[in-house]
Amino acid sequence: MSVFTQVTPLAPIAASTIDARVGRVPDEIIEAWREHGAGYLGDDGFVRLIDPDRADTMLEGVIGFPEGATVVFATGLGDLIAYVAGRWWVVLFRWGTIDVTEVDVTDAFLSMIQSDAGQDRVLERQPYPAAAMREHIPGVDQCFGFVPLLALGGPPTADHLQLGGLWEHIALIVQLAGPPQPRGQLAL
Repeated sequence: MSVFTQVTPLAPIAASTIDARVGRVPDEIIEAWREHGAGYLGDDGFVRLIDPDRADTMLEGVIGFPEGATVVFATGLGDLIAYVAGRWWVVLFRWGTIDVTEVDVTDAFLSMIQSDAGQDRVLERQPYPAAAMREHIPGVDQCFGFVPLLALGGPPTADHLQLGGLWEHIALIVQLAGPPQPRGQLAL
């Protein structure tokens, strides 16, 4: 039985990709990849379960994660969530920050990313819902990006969000503003 209460499957993930991550990510993630592939969590598409091989390919030469890291989720605002040595890394590219959980908090973390309150507090989801209602839910390789970028003085409002490519948006932010920096420990 899946730990996720609602998943909209979008694309299968190759068995070889999943098998290569056994022992590197929590069993709940392996199970979800096998059962659903890549897809949206919840009904608004903000958090997406993604194909880790696709993430590795698209991030090569853009930003390096530590050895053994696996990108598991992306958000509708162009951020990534990776699992690294027993900890969840929330990489908010738009703010240029990385927050890291304590070790072994997977149950609490997976619960948090499925709740509106948790997404608002930890993943800083606002103003995504307004943009998704105005446009539509971005595809798994798409996101809303602030124009101009927040790092360049853009305001964090829904009317400054434009639909674009997830991986291109991340590359642009890293190129113009630099890689995200550690901010602190994430309190769940």
